[in-house]
This record gives sequence, C-alpha cells and structure tokens, in this order.
Amino acid sequence: MTNEQLKSKIMRRVYTVWFFNRIKPVVFLQLPLIVLFLVIQHEYVAFKAVAKNSINSLNSFSGAFDYAVSAFQHAEPLVAFLAVAIGLFVVLAAQSIVRNTAGLFRKPVALPLKVEK
Repeated sequence: MTNEQLKSKIMRRVYTVWFFNRIKPVVFLQLPLIVLFLVIQHEYVAFKAVAKNSINSLNSFSGAFDYAVSAFQHAEPLVAFLAVAIGLFVVLAAQSIVRNTAGLFRKPVALPLKVEK
C-alpha cells in the first residue's frame, strides 16, 4: 500500500467518523421518537386499509387533498395528534440532515485576527 492510498483510507475514515458525530443527535434522538410514534399509531390505525382507500384518491392533487382533509376530520383526536407529531419530527429530522450535509460542503469562514493596541 502506497502512502497516498494509506492517506486516502485514513481520511475516508476520519470524514466518516466526523459526519457520524455531526448527525448523531438526529439519529439517536429524533428518529427513535418517530419510530415510537409510528408504533403507538399502529395500534390505532390500520395502515393497509388506509393505503387501500387512498390509492383511488391519488389520481389528482385535489383528490388527494380532499381525502387527507376528510381523513383528519373523521379521525380520533389521538390519531390526528400522532400523525401531526410524526410529520413534525420527520420535518425536523430532514431539516437537521440537510443542514448538516450542507455544512459539509460549505467553506470554513476564517475570523479576522484581533489586533491588540
């Protein structure tokens, strides 16, 4: 193994560990909460039946929107709350992942030196 290959292998591992440490809060805090809410909601919602009913409404945007509005109007409060909570956590997790990934490609900003008088 040449020095360049060894350097490349080491740097790949360094970047992998750095990226893992950067996204760790998302992976270990937000995603388990999403899974927990999905498990709780599975007790109250038959996902196969909902999917079967929603396939017919997916032929247009207005049909899908009407179906979603009707489903939330006729849902129990706990089911609606869990659906909103899952959506919120998915948005927050996606936002964190996008922000961290964008931070990988951003150039570091050098602060100006403080000049003492």
